[in-house]
Amino acid sequence: MKLINFKRRLLLKGAVLGLSLSMLGGAMTVSAATTLRLSTQVQPNSDGHLFALDFAERVEDATEGRVKINVYPASQLGDWTEVHEQLMQGAVDIGLQSLSTKFDKTLALAWFPYAVEDYDSARTAYSKGGYVYDIVGDAIAKQDLKLLSVYGAGMGGAGFVKKLPHPRDPNARQNTKIRIWPGGTTHRALMERFGFNTSPVPWSELYVAQSTGVVDGMIGGTATQHVEGFKDITKMWVQYNDHYEPLWLVMNMQRFESIDEKDQDAILEVAQEVSLERFDAVQAAEEQSLQDLRDAGVEVVTFTKDELAEFADITRKEVWPEIADEIGPEAMAKLKKELSLD
Repeated sequence: MKLINFKRRLLLKGAVLGLSLSMLGGAMTVSAATTLRLSTQVQPNSDGHLFALDFAERVEDATEGRVKINVYPASQLGDWTEVHEQLMQGAVDIGLQSLSTKFDKTLALAWFPYAVEDYDSARTAYSKGGYVYDIVGDAIAKQDLKLLSVYGAGMGGAGFVKKLPHPRDPNARQNTKIRIWPGGTTHRALMERFGFNTSPVPWSELYVAQSTGVVDGMIGGTATQHVEGFKDITKMWVQYNDHYEPLWLVMNMQRFESIDEKDQDAILEVAQEVSLERFDAVQAAEEQSLQDLRDAGVEVVTFTKDELAEFADITRKEVWPEIADEIGPEAMAKLKKELSLD
C-alpha cells in the first residue's frame, strides 16, 4: 500500500511539474513578444495617424508578431516637448513628432528656411543618407535616440485673413503683421526681410488671433493643416516652400538595441519603406489641399521654379548670416557645403 501511495505521489509531482513547465513555457512565449508604445502629436484619423498605424501593422507582420506597437495619437502621452524627454529616458519607446531644440539647437535645422525649396530637394535631404537626415540622426544619437525615418507633412507656406498687396515680390513692403512661432529667430528674420511685421503667437491661439486682428496671417504650417483649421477665415494662401515640415520617427536607442538584431533590421526596413511611400503621397495631398482652399474661395499663390529660387537665394545670402547661430557652425557648414554655397 505504501509503495502504491508513493508511486501515486511521484506521478502527481511529475504532473504538477509538467504543468508548471508548460505554464512557464507559455509565459516565456508571451514575454518573447515585445510591445512598444508609440506617441504622436497628430490627430486621430489624420494622415499622420494612419501612417503610424500602418508602420505598426507592417512591423508586426515583418517580425511575425514578435514586435507589437501600440499607437497613442493626439499627444495622449504628453506634449511633444515632454515626450522628447521621455524618449531620451526610455519612458516612451517610439515617437512620431517634432524634435525639441532644448538639448541640441542643431535640430532647428528641421524648420531652417530654404534648407530645401521643393519636393525633389526635400526627398534628397530627408531620405536616409541625405544631408538633413544625417545631421539630425547624428545629433539625436547623442541623446540616446535612434532615427528610424521621416514622415513628410508637406512644404511650408503662409495664410492670410486679408490679401497681400505684393505676394510675389520678396523685396516689397507688405504692411502686414504675420504670426511667427514663439522662440528662435529663423522666421522672424525671414519674414521681416520679405517685408512683414512679425508677432509671436502660439499655435493654439492662432485662430482667435487672426479672427480678432491681432495678426493678419500666419506662417509655420502646411496647406493641409490650413484646410483642417483655418480655411474659413483665410483670404489668401502663399505657398512659399520656406521649409519642409517633417515629423521624425525616432526610438529610444537602448530599447532599440534590446530587440533581436533580425527584428531591428525589420523595423528599420519598414520605417524606410513607409517613409519613401509618404514622399510620393505628400505632394499629391498638398495639391488636393491647395484645390480645397481654392474651392473654399481662398486665393492661392504658387510660384514657378525660378520665382522660388529667387526667394531661396535672398534667404541664403541675406537671412542665413543673421540666423546661423540657430543651428550652430557645424550644421551650417554642412548645409552650405551640400548646397555649394561655400
